Amino acid sequence: MNIEEILNYQKKDFEIIKLERSLNESPNKKIINQIQNIVKDSQSTSAALETEAEEVLLQFNNLKKLYEDNINSFIILSKKESDTLNEAEAAEIIKLTNAMASNLNILEKKLLALAEKVNAILSGYDEAKKKYQKAKIHYKDVSENFNAEKNELSPRIAKLSEELKKMETKIESKLFTLYKEKRQDRIFPIFVEFTSNGCGGCMMELPSAQIEKLKRENMLECENCHRYIYLKQPEK
Repeated sequence: MNIEEILNYQKKDFEIIKLERSLNESPNKKIINQIQNIVKDSQSTSAALETEAEEVLLQFNNLKKLYEDNINSFIILSKKESDTLNEAEAAEIIKLTNAMASNLNILEKKLLALAEKVNAILSGYDEAKKKYQKAKIHYKDVSENFNAEKNELSPRIAKLSEELKKMETKIESKLFTLYKEKRQDRIFPIFVEFTSNGCGGCMMELPSAQIEKLKRENMLECENCHRYIYLKQPEK
């Protein structure tokens, strides 16, 4: 088993990982993510406020109509000539008039409360819009800086990727299959040297039975970190 080729491949792959990590951990990238979250929140808030505004407006219009209907009924009742009414009718009208007056008072308070709610919604919408506009301006500046970083590193990543493709043909298919499987699982490095009676990746000490197996087979999977431990061959 020729382990040297896959180790060279892994070393080259690690150079790509470091460059990609440099981009992903870039302060500009972090700011971009924060801005994107602000934009999403602003859009979500605006959409929620629009829905709430529609519901409040509907309630407001319904209450307004009910208020106007009560006003008209109150006016009609108040215009009835008292001398044509008997005592029972007069008492009923007074009762209805008092009830309408009470209803009008309640409706007026509800209308005022809804008006305040509408103002709060409009204020919240305006705030969300300002945040969105500010984030867009900031995003433009930061994205230009991040694109400059990408433009610098992308050719280097592309060059290393081409070199990796050329190296693949020299690697034993079994080893390369193992490598790709672990790479997909985001385990790195994948092949580590046996050092100090343990795994060169997680440093866990191996039981004597595992060490004997490693000596026989020159490679085994670590039970702890699932990397492949190889036994370095003595130089000839």
